[in-house]
Amino acid sequence: MNYRSMQKKKRRRAFRITVLALIAVGGLYLNMTVPGAVKDSVPRVDVIFPAHTEYTPSVTCSGTVGYSEVKNVREEMPLIIKEYLVNVGDRVDQGQTIAIIDKDAVCEALAGVYGSSVSDALTLAELADSIPQSITSPVSGTVCALAAVGELVDAGTDIAQIGGKGALVLNVAVPERNLAKIESGQTARLSVSSAERTFSGKVLKIGDIKRKQYIGSIEETVADVTVSIDAPSDKLKSGDSGYATIETGIKRDIVTLPYSAVMQDGNSEYVYVIEDGRAVRRDVVTGLEMAKVTQVFGVSVEEEVVKDTTGIAANAVIMRNRKDSSDSGNISAENGKTMTD
Repeated sequence: MNYRSMQKKKRRRAFRITVLALIAVGGLYLNMTVPGAVKDSVPRVDVIFPAHTEYTPSVTCSGTVGYSEVKNVREEMPLIIKEYLVNVGDRVDQGQTIAIIDKDAVCEALAGVYGSSVSDALTLAELADSIPQSITSPVSGTVCALAAVGELVDAGTDIAQIGGKGALVLNVAVPERNLAKIESGQTARLSVSSAERTFSGKVLKIGDIKRKQYIGSIEETVADVTVSIDAPSDKLKSGDSGYATIETGIKRDIVTLPYSAVMQDGNSEYVYVIEDGRAVRRDVVTGLEMAKVTQVFGVSVEEEVVKDTTGIAANAVIMRNRKDSSDSGNISAENGKTMTD
């Protein structure tokens, strides 16, 4: 009996040990897996700090390269050009022949006008003698424009236009709504189709005459503004298209966030600020809207903000992926709008 009792006790003890071991192993397993499951259920987000962005109020307008001083080549009598010895864009010297006149064609055209009334005009012989054989350039410079070959050019009408050396400018059309912001002497950044680099310049002249012009698909009232081109390259020529970004205010720092960080709910805009491991809603006010970022009031550059709020609920526990900074740089007002526009 004693032997059997001892065997039973051993078996019960072994069973208890096995049960305890299973409980211990199960507990260890749960201890290892449950936190991981909980951890996996917590949203992981990218967080950023709002950025200081340099901003300069400005107006950007399109136009064409021309000359600030252009000499119009004209004659006091109608003429017909037989051929040009130069092309638009060529450099010419003062006194250089630029065109040959078709005297026979001119005489024939004018004979029909004057032939029936000799008393009111020169005789044909005198008329032929008065017609110049060629046209020369009155100044040194670059050929900006030429009249059509073989067509009658009326008296007092431009046969050619010669731009003076070193007088390249960008003539842009400024919409009437922006004219009050433009002043002579303002600095401008220029980009031109024929050059890869940008140029600097200043507003030289603001036209008094307003006209209608299509900007995109919208007809607007515009005025012509002349902007200088500092140190123009040899690649620039009259007729090139370009843009001028005219700085209309003082450079200042603004606080910005990418658009993905700002949400809208009804009439309110808000962001999620990280506080004690949670995404806490913070109402903000947006201002200037740029290409990639927007100006934000109500959050500082020292606070962490959820970069992309998609799928994030208010006061949700979150885990950070990384810290980043929002895009910053020199921003043009033409890329966005001010709060008072």
